[in-house]
Amino acid sequence: MNGIIPAKINKGDTIGLVSPCWLATQKYYGPIFSVLEDMGYRVKIGPNFYSNGWGYAATPQERADDINRMITDEEVRMIFFGGGEGADEIIPLIDYEAAKAHPKIWLSFSDGTSILNAVHARTGMVVWYGVQPGFLTELSDYNRAHFLGHILNRDMKQHLKSCPWHTLVPGRARGQLCGGYLDNFTYLANSQWVVPTPGTDYILFMEEHCTFFGVEHVSDELARLENSPIFQQAAGLLFGQYADEPNKHLLNRLRILGERRGIPVAYCDDFGHGKNHAIIPIGIQAILDTEQQELFYIA
Repeated sequence: MNGIIPAKINKGDTIGLVSPCWLATQKYYGPIFSVLEDMGYRVKIGPNFYSNGWGYAATPQERADDINRMITDEEVRMIFFGGGEGADEIIPLIDYEAAKAHPKIWLSFSDGTSILNAVHARTGMVVWYGVQPGFLTELSDYNRAHFLGHILNRDMKQHLKSCPWHTLVPGRARGQLCGGYLDNFTYLANSQWVVPTPGTDYILFMEEHCTFFGVEHVSDELARLENSPIFQQAAGLLFGQYADEPNKHLLNRLRILGERRGIPVAYCDDFGHGKNHAIIPIGIQAILDTEQQELFYIA
């Protein structure tokens, strides 16, 4: 069963930009506003958007206040934000009851994993992972197709695949999509922010990048994830790009994990911190086929 799917946005609708994970500047966001407006959308920001009370971002309360304003603002049809650091600080401050009462599109990436999954877990809404505002200024054909297909046109049949996959454990599995950036998701999965629904199978999608951590750290995070409640209900695992050239040690680590748990596992370059930014809906039923090397959604 799929989660609640908010209505798609139309030309002329308002997109609310918030900055919960880093310090926003007019220099950075000016071109982003222009791209969205050229696409035919209006842009709204909160009063704390450019605040820097904590040096790297606004204070947690200021950041949460901007999100909560966007939630209840009837003009705003989509809440859009990027990654960085600090999302875990504000997830206790979000008004989830209001978010459930005012369903709208939520889209983010990287550190935004924490907010997206917390919103999905507490509202039942489908939320979207895979792109942040800054990516819109240099959209490749692949990334544009995903942004337009999933967010603007709601083409839920569109599925991953742009690059060769690496089948690590062959098989086919069906389950509800859940995941994002590995560090954030592992914290959520072990701190009761993401609690699996009894009887529900999950297709987990995870990503981490060599820019931030070595394979030894990724391996440690995978061990923590494996011991979390949601992994006990994992039916399959898809890992996004870690480096331009696949790391053989990471591939072997993922293979061992999949074989030990008896689930299909694959590695691909379609999503993550590389050049490809496929958008993946959290809360949608999907089928992962690591032999045919595809992930497709059941809308």
